[in-house]
Amino acid sequence: MAAVSERIEYMEKVRREVLKLLTEGKTADILKQNLSQQDQMIDKLLNTQKTAKQLIKELMITEEKVAQRLSDREEELKASMQKLQKIEQKLLQTNKKDEKLRISTNELRKELETLREESKQQQQNATEEAERSMSATYLVHLYYQICQIDWDYSCEPPLIKGTHYGPDIAQSINLDSSQHSPCFISDYLWNLVNTSW
Repeated sequence: MAAVSERIEYMEKVRREVLKLLTEGKTADILKQNLSQQDQMIDKLLNTQKTAKQLIKELMITEEKVAQRLSDREEELKASMQKLQKIEQKLLQTNKKDEKLRISTNELRKELETLREESKQQQQNATEEAERSMSATYLVHLYYQICQIDWDYSCEPPLIKGTHYGPDIAQSINLDSSQHSPCFISDYLWNLVNTSW
């Protein structure tokens, strides 16, 4: 609702400026110049939004992949732990038997040691995956804290939409990424970021 009232206020301001310019006689040139500048700004905003949206989608896909790999590692770790418990139980049963079963016991010990090493490695891999996942989540959170942009994910490409919550007012972002370079879009978005800190 606030965005609608802001747009209405903006349109009313533009209407007053156009009437003022019409009365001064320089209307056509100034109007053409302002419209051209407005078109350029809208194009730049759309390209920036498209680039940012693509980056966020790629980050989300990467996050999902990392989460899936972490889940897979945890399942492997559970399976290995179950195997380890079964082997330990077999080892205890084997130790109760007489001397003829020592060869079998030694083989089970070797297998147990191998599984322990594998389990240790899988646990280490799972820990590393978790750290990478946490790192990706931290980067997304840090990105939001720095840029203060809420993205509108409902818009279709090549549009980039969102709202930047600057220090004074919220500013709508509406760009067409087919009209601007990724570099321009990136520069535009970074220019929104408050650097006074």
